[in-house]
Amino acid sequence: MSPTNVLPTVTRASSEVLAEAAKGTDSTFQLLYFPLHGRGELVRNLLAYSGAQWEELAIDWPVQKSKTPFQVVPVVYEHTASENLVNQYYHNAEGLIQAFALRVVGAAPEARIDEASRFYIEVLSKFVAIHEERLKQSGDNGHYVGNTTTLADLKIVQTLDRILLLSPKGGAPVPVSKELTPALWKVKETVEGNASYAAWKKSQRSLDLNANTKARFQF
Repeated sequence: MSPTNVLPTVTRASSEVLAEAAKGTDSTFQLLYFPLHGRGELVRNLLAYSGAQWEELAIDWPVQKSKTPFQVVPVVYEHTASENLVNQYYHNAEGLIQAFALRVVGAAPEARIDEASRFYIEVLSKFVAIHEERLKQSGDNGHYVGNTTTLADLKIVQTLDRILLLSPKGGAPVPVSKELTPALWKVKETVEGNASYAAWKKSQRSLDLNANTKARFQF
């Protein structure tokens, strides 16, 4: 997809009208975020997984910042068929990926191997053990809740993908795999089995985002 740089005009409608319009299934979406993964990754994954019609807006942050609702990105503009109403959302990543970002990504490049090893032992191993047990208790069916993919599934796959992508060269391997963490890996395989999601992950845009993210953080 080719990003465009024109921000939509926000409809000054009541929250009730916007909420009613958002119930439709014919919405299209535009995403405003930088050309790397970061906080925009889950939004892209959700849009891709749902099969929604969406595109990215070219970002010129110094110019656009004051025009966004909270002066932060990502922002998703939802266009509905009903009076072309526009709704806005933003997403903030949290949890394990924040700890990884602070301890490993935020470390000096020469210190990352040691920081990653400590992170794997002190943080990731405990996280993995808890989640493996939780998934086994819920039936080990590739889902956190019920028999369908939910936000919980997409979040964990995003987190695992990011830790695997930003693994320091020459360091210990990430202790997450089909053999070491079978229940978590089943969630990953289930999400990646979605045709729309798989196509997005194989797209040149997604591959470019991987490369940009590694380059941005010097991995």
